Amino acid sequence: MSDESCCEGCNRPDLPWAGRGTSLPISGCRFSLYPMCDNFVDIILGALGRVDTSAVWSESDALSTVYRGKLPYVMDAVAGLFASAWTENVHMALEGQVSKGCPGDVSGDSVLGVEGEAPNHALVEAATQPALCKLALYPMGVGDYIDDIAAVWRMAEDRGLNPTTIHYATRIEGSIRDIFAYLRDVCQLMEDTESVHHYVLHFTINVNSPTDESAE
Repeated sequence: MSDESCCEGCNRPDLPWAGRGTSLPISGCRFSLYPMCDNFVDIILGALGRVDTSAVWSESDALSTVYRGKLPYVMDAVAGLFASAWTENVHMALEGQVSKGCPGDVSGDSVLGVEGEAPNHALVEAATQPALCKLALYPMGVGDYIDDIAAVWRMAEDRGLNPTTIHYATRIEGSIRDIFAYLRDVCQLMEDTESVHHYVLHFTINVNSPTDESAE
């Protein structure tokens, strides 16, 4: 295993993978959870403790948490954490960034042999609470990237997630379960597209918002 971090690998033109994405099937999501209530510490630490991370490589610090490994397990863990954190009447947001293909991205390869059903599947399937989400997709180094963005827009339409254009992002709405399934499939589409070697998907999910949009 190399000691090079993802960003160090990107900035080292002398390395053999410079200029192209890693061939390892490692995806990752770095995220931060924001419960807007007095007991936010209990909610954050409780969710981190309850989610099953046996299928991913994980690390938390003062700023955020990262899950790494195969894409289905990574998204299962993030969705499971958010579903576990959901609390009635608590306004909460999760901001995350999913990526795959960064040159030199090798840490987390210890979980690439995991197979079988995602460990948080039942928890995520039961997460039918309504949510809002904004997302922005960045297929790196692709000249016709707008075609990829249009494809994921159509995917949201087909799934009844009511996509709308907002400044610098796309907004969708649906259940926690359906939104995370969509985000996972957007990432899977990028990973299955031969012309996309490296992508980034930035998203924010919001539940129990006090904003009255009917008044706008």
